[in-house]
Amino acid sequence: MDLYEVIIQELERTPGATIFIHKSPDGDALGSALTLAMALEARGKEAEIYCWDAVPYFYRFLPGWEKVKRVRQENEVFFYPLVVGLDSSDLGRLPFLEGRPPGKVVNIDHHPTNTRWGDLNLVEPGAAATGEIIFRLLEKWGLEITPEMATCLYTAIFTDTGGFRFSNTTEASLLYCHRLVKLGASPYEVATHVYESYSPGRMRLLGLALNTLSMAAEGGVAWIVVTREMMEATGTGPEDTEEFVNFPRSIRGVEVALLFRETESGVKVSFRSKGKVNVALIAASLGGGGHKAAAGCDMELPLEDAIKRVVPLVEETLACCTSSTFS
Repeated sequence: MDLYEVIIQELERTPGATIFIHKSPDGDALGSALTLAMALEARGKEAEIYCWDAVPYFYRFLPGWEKVKRVRQENEVFFYPLVVGLDSSDLGRLPFLEGRPPGKVVNIDHHPTNTRWGDLNLVEPGAAATGEIIFRLLEKWGLEITPEMATCLYTAIFTDTGGFRFSNTTEASLLYCHRLVKLGASPYEVATHVYESYSPGRMRLLGLALNTLSMAAEGGVAWIVVTREMMEATGTGPEDTEEFVNFPRSIRGVEVALLFRETESGVKVSFRSKGKVNVALIAASLGGGGHKAAAGCDMELPLEDAIKRVVPLVEETLACCTSSTFS
């Protein structure tokens, strides 16, 4: 019996499941969680979805998004006998699971840096998105994929591949999305909501961030900065910085792009690579994780100190990759 079948048995056995998604939820986490919740409900079961942060406004077109409950205290969480954590490489991104809740814990993810923190770990680094794994799970489960599920799963894959622009986009990703469109997902609707429904404040914030553009390693490394003061001045929040890191990444000659976003406790660093540098390894060395081309970490340091620590590390890694290429 393969792991998919084992997990399906657990899903069939439980009266309900408690689903957790990571802080700063993205399209993959939300789309995967909402689809799994709909699948459970289709089988006559209960499902609760919890997240540390609120659903970003540009994902509030997803069917059932209002079911995602923002919680900051463990006593606000109802634990079913089965707990599922989605799209999370480690428990640091799922605060309520660090104390090992009662019941069986299922970990479904696609990050190479996943620490296998569950009782059952369905981790497939070759998948472009956790949404691809959920798609396969539903197929093996024999469930009908409704138009609402198709929209959520299409969003999961579309966003985690950067609109099919990133190197993690595979033939399988495109085939899944082709099938999801046939099942009812609208590429136009998803793209419009995700990439063309930003607030004026976000545009002003982007302008301020781009003015901080800095470069190193002879143009191989580029980064921008978002401070708390900038967000206050523009009336924006952390969700408004999603995709900002891809602007310095788009500069000709840049191999690694960084976004330093100031938080209450320090700095969140987002890494993007065009393929030469494995930024997941850099992020992991700083307590974070992710993928070869997209990763992140949280640092309890002042903004300038975080920049002084991260940029030289990226420069050094890029230099090693470049020298090995020509050796």
